[in-house]
Amino acid sequence: MSAVKCFAKRIARGIRAGLSIGLCTGLSACFVPLPMVGGGIAGAARDSDAVREEAWNYQEFKEKHVQTEIIKEVVPARQRSNRNNYFADFAEHVHITRNTPTRMASFEFNFVRSGTDNGLLIQVHHDGIRVLLERIPAAFYMGDLQATRIQIAGRDYLLLAANSRTSTHRMWFGIFRPDGSKLYAASLEQSVIRISQNDDGISLFFLSGDSMRIKI
Repeated sequence: MSAVKCFAKRIARGIRAGLSIGLCTGLSACFVPLPMVGGGIAGAARDSDAVREEAWNYQEFKEKHVQTEIIKEVVPARQRSNRNNYFADFAEHVHITRNTPTRMASFEFNFVRSGTDNGLLIQVHHDGIRVLLERIPAAFYMGDLQATRIQIAGRDYLLLAANSRTSTHRMWFGIFRPDGSKLYAASLEQSVIRISQNDDGISLFFLSGDSMRIKI
């Protein structure tokens, strides 16, 4: 009998006898698979490949008159202090915890998991009437939804934003009219540190130092 076969038989006998065989002796570590929970290892904050792919492949929506422009490195890249405070420059804004309706003036916002395809549904009511039901990828169910309202050239608009987990590292961003009609929506691939208003639209400032101008 070969030495390999003999060793294999000894291992088998040890296992049957309920003995602990010192296979890790002399090794610095032994790999033990951990259960996958919530798309990550042992509950780690990591989206699955399918969830990330859906967020990356989200199709940008833009009305014909809406213009977008990326401006490269207009400010030095700097560390973001609060990933969940995009609308700090706006006088009126709210954070909506999932499954918790939240009011801002005559608007009520909520976002919930879709019961049919595991996506995310954003719901907006105005004066008690639902004006918006928008489905976005499940990756953006990470924490909270943010909303603010602004006025540009005498017209009112709603801005909505939702983060993904850091493993997907994206933000969904949308611009809507008060009646729920959509002007712009995209899954942004850069980390946003600030959003501000212009005379003809808004600007998004990214961690890299780039900015994005959206004219409406």
